[in-house]
Amino acid sequence: MNGPRRQRGVALLIALLAVALALILIASLLDRGELAFARSRNVLRGEQAIAYSEGLEAYAAQVLRRDNEQDPGLDTLGDAWAVPLPPQQVPGGRFSARMDDRNGCFNLNNLSPDLAAEKQRIWRKRLRNLLVALELDPSLAGAIVDWIDANGDIDAEGGAEDNAYLAQALPYRAANRVFAHVSELRLVRGISGEVYARLAPEVCVLPMGTSINLNTASVAVLMSLDSRMTAVLAERIRQNGQAHWPDLQTALNEVASQGVGIPPADQVDLGVTSSYFLARGEITLDGVPFAFSSLLERVSGGARGGVHVLARSRGAEDLPPGMLARALQPVR
Repeated sequence: MNGPRRQRGVALLIALLAVALALILIASLLDRGELAFARSRNVLRGEQAIAYSEGLEAYAAQVLRRDNEQDPGLDTLGDAWAVPLPPQQVPGGRFSARMDDRNGCFNLNNLSPDLAAEKQRIWRKRLRNLLVALELDPSLAGAIVDWIDANGDIDAEGGAEDNAYLAQALPYRAANRVFAHVSELRLVRGISGEVYARLAPEVCVLPMGTSINLNTASVAVLMSLDSRMTAVLAERIRQNGQAHWPDLQTALNEVASQGVGIPPADQVDLGVTSSYFLARGEITLDGVPFAFSSLLERVSGGARGGVHVLARSRGAEDLPPGMLARALQPVR
């Protein structure tokens, strides 16, 4: 009697084990299926986001071309390109976009030693003025200039070359070339997270030899033009973002009428038009956010006339100053 009972017990145990293994296998297959589905969905949403970003880029180029046809030689923050595109509903989500004028910021690559000596002098002076306007140490200008030049000579005012960087706990060398991205500033000696959070919104990285558009420049960038320029005067020139100076001379005459006559030699690379724009798109699909940006160059006339894409990036191009400062705190 005990033999058959034990056999039935063993058979029952085997059956339970078989059921448990089957359940584990089914659960594993379901889990893998859900994971594969999620991956496929994310890939699909990513491709959709890229398609939408390309559409937004084409739309931005069209707006810039139309603006240049309607009002060539003049760009202000009242133009159509400066009006943000409000959120638009699309299947599965929504998107919005805006465009920023890059000729309204300080181009770090205008510090390049490849430019004429007089231009180098003017832009280095403007950098020191910008740092003062932001209540930062003006000697940081020397370190920034040394980061971009390739001569190995230490700038007399706060400069830093390879020796300064190679002596750090994590050694590296100075770039000795033009900036590829604003975030490179974090590698420059003296540029802490707090300093970068103040400086980054006012600077940009563009091809060498760009000008500053007095209609779209920020208060700090306008203050960089002359050490006597106060925030009050800069705001008066900017007119709370409504500046519409028809030409450079009219804007300079207004500055001079306020007691700050910029010498003719220091009027280099100033204007009232723009060639570089940063188009930004924010796309949300199935609750997943995507951010894209495209650096556009608008060329008027000639064989290269039109709007050209110089660079594309995926992800947030910048962060609000407060969040930026927290994100750049050193790891402890």
